[in-house]
Formats: sequence, structure tokens, C-alpha cells
Amino acid sequence: MAVARALAGVTPRVLLLGGSGQLGTELQRYASARWDIAAPDREKLDVSDLARLAASVAELQPDLVVNATAFHVVDFCETHFSEALATNAVAVSILAKACERLGARFVTISTDYAFDGMTRFPYKETDPAKPIQCYGISKVAGEFTALAAHPAGAYVVRTCGLYGHAESRQKSGNFVLNRLRDGTGRAELEVGCDLVCTPTAAADLAVAIVDLLGSDAPAGLYHLTNEGSCDWASFTTEIFRLAGLPTRVVRVDRGGVYGPAQRPPFSVLDCSKARAHTVNLGSWQEALAAYIRSVCH
Repeated sequence: MAVARALAGVTPRVLLLGGSGQLGTELQRYASARWDIAAPDREKLDVSDLARLAASVAELQPDLVVNATAFHVVDFCETHFSEALATNAVAVSILAKACERLGARFVTISTDYAFDGMTRFPYKETDPAKPIQCYGISKVAGEFTALAAHPAGAYVVRTCGLYGHAESRQKSGNFVLNRLRDGTGRAELEVGCDLVCTPTAAADLAVAIVDLLGSDAPAGLYHLTNEGSCDWASFTTEIFRLAGLPTRVVRVDRGGVYGPAQRPPFSVLDCSKARAHTVNLGSWQEALAAYIRSVCH
């Protein structure tokens, strides 16, 4: 069905789950001129309502389903593992199978927490997943089930540290907005310096996903983040500099202890596989500067 519509030059029909979130909002902003997007809110279609998911996909008959939902409060997953699995793995399996039956493509978002962080080289898609907390385990389970259920049409996108213009409901904002609030009116702020990753602008990720689907890239696993790497203290220093805040960042080595769940000390993702298909995201510095301009000026 999807192939026939594409050959006929018909605008693809897209079911977007998580449309009010950070990535979903940016996807709608960027792709609305290219895609016919249906983005039901949580009251109309909740991914935790597993019984309705497949029926909803069958009713809409989309050419593409994008799953931008997640149970992603890392520490909460430690005590609510069954709920994390239901959203991050079981729902993903149901959606992938529904797309396979229709011949539709399927995109689901995963995480840099697929890795244990015990290396200092950026992780490639071919590196074995070794999650060290319940959140990562649930997301990796979702990766496996998506690719197994729909090998010809599932795209699993790993990313890191998303921040966008719609605040994360589960996290009450995002890292950038929260640090701007924390830093306002304060002389100094302690921030961890022991976790290295690549914070990524949701707007850049949205463009990259659309570009990936429009390229010759086959279905499979892809890493998509902004370029470069930093620790969270360095990222915060740049936030304050760009926002014109005089707050001094005090670097703290917490040894990876941020709560009940373990964090990988190094989770930078190698995005060369996507770049081979001409899918490129700018540097994290450029992305952050554009975001700060949009929220502070």
C-alpha cells in the first residue's frame, strides 16, 4: 500500500504517536508540509492501552507510523519496570507488527543508554548493546522486537539528551530549560561532569528523521545525534554563556551516582552510518545556540 501510494505521488499518511512531546512537536512543525499527519492526543490513543494500538493502526491505514513516545524517567523505571516494558517494548512490538501487516514503514526512538559506557570511543550500531539500568533494558527490548517483527520496514533511531520547545511531560521540562531556571539569580550551580554524551536538539533530530526516510537508507538501526560530545557541566557552562547568565558552574564528579539507576559514563554515538546516506546533524554547539536564541530572545 505504502509503495503504491508513493509511486502515485500521494502525500504519505503518517500516524504520529507522542505528537505533543519534544520530538513530536518538532516533527509536526517540520514535516507537516510533506506528510499528512494524524497525531492523536493521549486521551484518544494512549500507547499503554495495548489492546487498541493495532486496531488504531489498521483503522487509519498509514504509510508510516512514527513512535515518539517513551517511558523515560530513568530512575522511575527501576521501580516501575513492568510499565517501562509495556511502553518501551510491548507497545513497540504491537506497532511494528501492525505496520508489517500493512506494508507501512515504522520509526521508533531509542537511546544512548543502550550501552554501558565502558569505552571511550563513540558507539556504532554494530557494537553490542549492554544496558545497565531498567530503562535501557526496556528500550533495547523495543529495538529487538521492532527489527524482528518488521525487518523490511522498521527504523530504530538511537539518540541522546533531547531538548525541544515542548516541555517533556514526564521530566517537567528539559535539561536546558531546567538549567536556565536553576541558574537565574544564583552565583553558582553544581553540575555533574562525569557523564559524557551528545545532547541533541529535537528540531535537528526531526529534520534528520525526515531526511533518513527520504534517502536510500534501508530499514534498520541508526544513530542520530548532534555532532561532538561534552559532559553536562560543560553543556551547562555553554547554556549560561549563550543566555548571558553570570552563574558560575561548579564541576562535580559524582562517580555516576545520580539516583537508583546507573548511568553510562560515556555514551557518545557514532553517526557515520546515517552520514553515509547524506543525513547530517550540526554540532551540539550550533544546535544549542539556535535553541537559546529561540527561547531567550
